[in-house]
Formats: sequence, structure tokens, C-alpha cells
Amino acid sequence: MTFKAAIWGASGMAGGEVLRILARHPDIKVECAVSKNKNRQFIWQTHPHLRDEFGTLTFCDHDEAFLKEVDIAFLAVPHGTAVSVIEKYLEKGTKVVDLSADVRLYSAKDYEKWYGSPHPNPDLLISAVYGLPELHGKEIKESNLVSGVGCNAACCILGLFPLAREGLIEEIRIEVRVGSSEAGATPTLGSHHPYRSRTLRVYEPFRHRHLAEILQELSLEEDAVTMTMTAVEIVRGAQMLAHIRLSEKVREGEIWRLYKNAYRDKPFLQLCPAKPAHLRLPEPKMVTGSNQAMTGFTLHEDGRRMLVVTAIDNLMKGAAGTAVQASNLMLGLNETEGLTMMPVYPV
Repeated sequence: MTFKAAIWGASGMAGGEVLRILARHPDIKVECAVSKNKNRQFIWQTHPHLRDEFGTLTFCDHDEAFLKEVDIAFLAVPHGTAVSVIEKYLEKGTKVVDLSADVRLYSAKDYEKWYGSPHPNPDLLISAVYGLPELHGKEIKESNLVSGVGCNAACCILGLFPLAREGLIEEIRIEVRVGSSEAGATPTLGSHHPYRSRTLRVYEPFRHRHLAEILQELSLEEDAVTMTMTAVEIVRGAQMLAHIRLSEKVREGEIWRLYKNAYRDKPFLQLCPAKPAHLRLPEPKMVTGSNQAMTGFTLHEDGRRMLVVTAIDNLMKGAAGTAVQASNLMLGLNETEGLTMMPVYPV
């Protein structure tokens, strides 16, 4: 059986990645690609690398999209604009994966705290499942509404959940280094290439709104976590450096076993080898273009201090790849369908 999909925000970077994945997906076909500003333009004029796959398909507008009968809708739209679209699709019985931040948090109070305004439909927060299959695979299979993930949040959660589950995190200082594609397709003074190129810019010193997802999914207290965001000279990729004060003294062998057990049967999670030294801690170029998340660690000789490093492609595991992975589960497919592409290396 072939499932039909609508992609909203298809002219953006995350939406374009969903298009790229579904172009070769064996079981999900793109029925419509929605763009408010590029209606009737050929998809390949915005995404030239997809010309062979979508040579004659054009973007459509919102009204036309709702006339299409689809099995699942991907919403790669700006934060704060997805709720009305979600409501219409759920009324039609269509499954939804929302890549925006509109249904990532379970609490309306938390949403208002982190996003600065009341949530327009708090009931959706209750019904939605946080869309990280590595943590919520069973719930995603049974849900009609799954959130996307913040790219920085996904990078941190995937690298830290083995420790958090065991109550080993006493205090943590996180730095996430991110590429320019995280800012999306619309340039700003901070993200426009002439101003951003060759920078090493700290733009969030203590907290970022993706911290809300980290606290929620890892059951951490905000007072114990500091999150710094740094813009670096890459296009794709996010790298988390987490300096951790452990709640008890541990041995390195115990940490290896902990991570190996946590990552077992999770096809997109990789643990870096202990040797050689230059491959023990990952960098984003090791996973570029793939749905993989790669984690490495070092333990201080005192057994209480630890550095964990995780790398992802922010447009893949941090957005479109995880969204398609979740959609596979929602549609009863193998979670790896369409996502077995290898990283591009070197880049």
C-alpha cells in the first residue's frame, strides 16, 4: 500500500528535506507540496537538487491542499501557525506530524513561559506525542498527532537520556554549536550570510527555548541546567558539548555498558569508539545528510565529572528525518523506511 502525504512549508529547508526523503521513500508518495509564497512554481526551482524527482510537480496553496485526500500531513511551517492546520486535518481523520514547536510541550503553562503567549488550543498539547521515536516509539504508533523536535533539543536528549534515566545527572552545562541552516530559509541580520560567515558567535548565553523540551523529556530541574548556543561556520549540523557533574562516582566501564544498553535496537543511534582519539568525540560532518545521531564521552579521573558530545544533522535527525521516522511508525511501517541513506563524508 502506498500512503499519500501533504507537505506544508515545502519551500523551506525542513520542508525541502521532507521532500528529498519522500522522493525515494518506498511507501509514502508526495501528493501535494504547500507554499504560501510560491504557489504554481515548480518545486525544482526552489530545490534544484530534486528536479529529476519532481520535474512537473508545482507548489500549491492552502485551499488546494485541503482538497487533496492524504493519509498524513507534515507541517514544516513557522512556529505559531500550525494549530489551525492541525485542527482541520484531525477533523478529516488525517494523521499529522508537526515540525513546528506548536505541540512539543505537554503543558500550556510551560508553552506560555517559553514561547511568550498562551497556547491557542491546549487540548492539542494533551493529545500530542513528543515526536522522538527513540523515547516514544510505542506512543507514536498509536497517535494521530505527533510533534516535531527542536533540533538542539533532539541533539541533547539523544546524547543524555541514558544518564538521565539512571538519575546520574546532578548538574549540567550544555553548549550547542549550530550551523546556519538552523535559522531557516528567510535571512535575518543574524543569519544572513555576509553577517554570519566566519563568525563564532554566542547568541544565547544561559537558556534557549529548546531547553524546555530537554527538561521535559529528561525530567531535569531548570536550576541544574545551563544551555549556551553558539553559531559556527557550517551550514548543516549541531554538536552538543555537555559538561556534567554526576550524582555519584562511576567507572568508565559502567558508562560504556549504560550507553550500549540504551542504544541497543535504536537503528539511528551510534556510540563512538574509544580509539582512535580523534574519533572518540563526534562532529557534525560525520553524520551530514543522514538520520544518524552519534555520541561519544570522556570520564574525568575523579569519576564524577564527564563530557558527553553528540552530533546530528539538524535538518535530518533534528527535523525532517525524525519526522519521517515518526510517520513510518504512525502508518505501521518499519521506522527506517526511506531513511537508510549514509552520511556524506567528507563535506
